[in-house]
Amino acid sequence: MLNWTAFERAAPQIAAAGIGLLRRSEVAFLATVSAAGRPRTHPFIPRVVEGRLVAFVMDSSPKIVDLKQRRQYSIHAQPGDEDEEFFVSGEALDVNANADLRAAATEAMGFATGVDEHHVLFEFSFDRALHTRWLDFGTASHRPEWHKWHL
Repeated sequence: MLNWTAFERAAPQIAAAGIGLLRRSEVAFLATVSAAGRPRTHPFIPRVVEGRLVAFVMDSSPKIVDLKQRRQYSIHAQPGDEDEEFFVSGEALDVNANADLRAAATEAMGFATGVDEHHVLFEFSFDRALHTRWLDFGTASHRPEWHKWHL
């Protein structure tokens, strides 16, 4: 599993496209798996902080249990122009005890209501990513151009 900085070195074009889409709309979708094995999708706000992909999750959210017990996740950014897409998948780790990272992430989030003790910080490391651009968008020749990366 890689952090964001290592991913940028391994796949710079995909990382650049991904960070652009994540910053564009701020809200992305986090997919987790429940104890019953059912998929769940949650809107959330990830950020790259100190070279790590992180996000706060409310301690009352069902995704807390999913991330702590199963750790597997997928993140899909909001689509960009002409349905451009970015996806990563891997393992989440509770890094809430890292006071320095928590402080940096709190500052980076910029929430109007602030981060409090009910927000748990997770880091998302990953082993696969996908960036999709659509060529000749809106024409009869419309087709995907995939840029894939995996460990």
